[in-house]
Amino acid sequence: MLRLPAFSAKAVLFCLFLTCSTIVAACSKTIIVNQTNWRPYMYINDKGDMAGLDHELVKAILETAGCDYEFVQMPSKRALLELENGRLDMVAGASITPEREKYGRFTASYRDETMVLFIRQDQAGYFPAKTLDQLLNNYQLILGAVIGAYYGAEYKAQDQKQLSRKNQLVLLKDNQALLPLLLNYRVDLVVGDKVSLSFIANELDIADQVAIHEHVLNRDLVHFLLSKKSTTAEDVDKINQAIKVFRESSAYSLIMSHYGLNSDDTTEASTE
Repeated sequence: MLRLPAFSAKAVLFCLFLTCSTIVAACSKTIIVNQTNWRPYMYINDKGDMAGLDHELVKAILETAGCDYEFVQMPSKRALLELENGRLDMVAGASITPEREKYGRFTASYRDETMVLFIRQDQAGYFPAKTLDQLLNNYQLILGAVIGAYYGAEYKAQDQKQLSRKNQLVLLKDNQALLPLLLNYRVDLVVGDKVSLSFIANELDIADQVAIHEHVLNRDLVHFLLSKKSTTAEDVDKINQAIKVFRESSAYSLIMSHYGLNSDDTTEASTE
């Protein structure tokens, strides 16, 4: 586990750099946060350190809120189960769903995301479609996705068992494994977050061999999700205050630009 005290000298200097004041009241407990494997949002870098856009944003926002925190590592699907049972306090990069609202509280949004479909560059423009149904039914394409991932309502509405029986769905543990299958003609489409897939394609040196299909699968706000069993509504309120303060800071813009994102294009913080 990695634990960083919220009121360390580093944190104080960080807030001074933000030209913002740390919210005085701390959270009710040390917040246990999952560090999943989802490049470039959360991953282990070449030095063996935890890194990523969401990793940096979690640290900055919780420090602004005055909360102590620890990171643990587990797959996203298991993390949601642990959060539901109160053995994990918080996950990042969460979309609001009715099922998750039963066991967790969502914070205000701290960034947004776009879900897209990657295809092979040499087939760009071959498959005009306005829906995922059209792509799968009209062209009998094979879709690659990550096990347990949420890509929006359109993907969720698909009958995964039926697609698997028809050999039109391949589920793997991460996008690093899926993109090579696209180039090897094992799948025809890979669904995923636009930033993450682009980042991985660059890392694999295949960015010039893939393209983004014209149909955008989903645009959504993303939030932190906190366990109802292990955290309080007041904790969420403090973190929401910190999100608002931090998103208005120059440090937020610097972090976003480091990952090729423009903070001016992100939706304003919302608790919807």
